[in-house]
Amino acid sequence: MSSQKKSKNKIIIIAVVVVAILIVLHIITGFVLLSPSNLLILAGNMAVPTIIALGFTFIFACNITDLSPGAIVLLTANCAGIIGNACGSPVAAIPAMLVGCIAVGVACGFINFTIYRVSKIPPWIAGLGMTMAYEAIVGIYSQARANKGLQVEFLRDENRILGSQPWIFIVLIICVVISYIIYNHTTIGINIRAAGCNENVAKTMGINVSKTLIIGGIIAGLFFGIAGVVKESVSIFTPAQGGLTSLSTVFQPLAAVLLAKALSKNINRIIAVPISTFIIVVIFNVLTLLGVPSGTFQEFLLGSVVIIFAVFAQRGVKGVVK
Repeated sequence: MSSQKKSKNKIIIIAVVVVAILIVLHIITGFVLLSPSNLLILAGNMAVPTIIALGFTFIFACNITDLSPGAIVLLTANCAGIIGNACGSPVAAIPAMLVGCIAVGVACGFINFTIYRVSKIPPWIAGLGMTMAYEAIVGIYSQARANKGLQVEFLRDENRILGSQPWIFIVLIICVVISYIIYNHTTIGINIRAAGCNENVAKTMGINVSKTLIIGGIIAGLFFGIAGVVKESVSIFTPAQGGLTSLSTVFQPLAAVLLAKALSKNINRIIAVPISTFIIVVIFNVLTLLGVPSGTFQEFLLGSVVIIFAVFAQRGVKGVVK
């Protein structure tokens, strides 16, 4: 049997198992899980984590461990509130929010990856430092507003279009399509994966490794900027966070990326990202439907999911994981 046929058979088996599990969970939850209304809620809940996970995919393709995206999304979400309210009508506010937040996200990606390449500081250490810096920026802004007796910007309802149906799904689909094309069908996507896999081989191939990896960070920042707009549109406002608490934002997308890596042996990595996010969102939705309150137990479960998916993702990987 050819390897391609074996791969197709594995995909079919995985699909059948997943569908069977979903049907069982649908019955256990009193036929609520797969109801049309609940599926729409699940699709909406997976939008922001999926877009962040797409950005993470490019970071990991660069062989970089960076946990600052949560703080970047925190920063871009607040920018979305400021820009959206300053522009007034949705016709002006939506494009302005997207352009402005993408610019901020791209700038953060550029700064982060330039620091990693120039300073030679381990990215996970430098990334924690940048996380604190981005949190501090939002904290300073929040404190300045508080001194005037104000809160952080609450995005006006008429400008929250991208957080409502069907626009939130349209944004999600566009992000998946863009990332799929860049990751699989562009020279820069191929170069990013080559440089992240082996820098010495990439240099031999004539690839400018530093430039390529910085572009990878910029592409990731683009998705973090979009995630910030969608997050602000969904939640109305995004409060300041400090002491690395923004790291909690990245655990669900991180789990999705790790599961996608495990699935990528049989499914395209980018396609596997929304599938993985959906699976994770379903897990927590089932817990909620079964009456398990959000909080400590669900956070414990999320941490366990990250570890389990990491184990599956690293199967067959030799040497030290960076």
